[in-house]
Amino acid sequence: VATAGTVVRTRRGEIRLTPLEDGSSVLLNTDSRIRIRYDRGERRVALLEGEAYFSVARDDDRPFVVEVDGRRLTTSQAGFRVRRLDRAPVEVLVNQGRVDVAGGKPGLALAANSRMALSGPAAGRPQRLAPETVTRELAWRDGKLAFEGEPLGEAAAAFARYSDTTIEVRDPVLAREPVTGLFAANDPVGFSRAVARVFDARIEVERHGVVLTRAPAS
Repeated sequence: VATAGTVVRTRRGEIRLTPLEDGSSVLLNTDSRIRIRYDRGERRVALLEGEAYFSVARDDDRPFVVEVDGRRLTTSQAGFRVRRLDRAPVEVLVNQGRVDVAGGKPGLALAANSRMALSGPAAGRPQRLAPETVTRELAWRDGKLAFEGEPLGEAAAAFARYSDTTIEVRDPVLAREPVTGLFAANDPVGFSRAVARVFDARIEVERHGVVLTRAPAS
């Protein structure tokens, strides 16, 4: 059980479940880091980098607060994901309960099946999500990456968070092809072979990565 002052981190490709002293837990995604700051008045966790899913045990007298990028997300009981990645807006997604957002509009709260950016052009605009979209967004908790029409180049970039094996898509038209499916996050080679079959592409497995190109016309 992690206690106050503890810093918990994961390496690339690692997913770690950390139980907390109050019965809550934090599931850390790949390459992530949190600091636990529990005291008598609050249960506080700071997300320093990466992505984490918080399962918060109910306590009406001692709020659970996630600090990220100068913002405070507060709840008494909820299940929610917070993400802080390089070159991407800080984001919160709620799939259970309710989370109050400090620093936003007065009384701003996110209910289950909703998402909001905390930085960037769309900051402060709650977005309702279909339950299947929430499931897809949280597939990483089971070691999976789920895509629903994202460009192949974007999907390849998602795999780079989980492995040192890179996927390079050299054909710009191929990079724009939409990808749909559920894939193991730690298997970029298997993913590349699957999409190569679908898009009639050529795959070359090199020492540090995979290269995808269009197969020449016959």
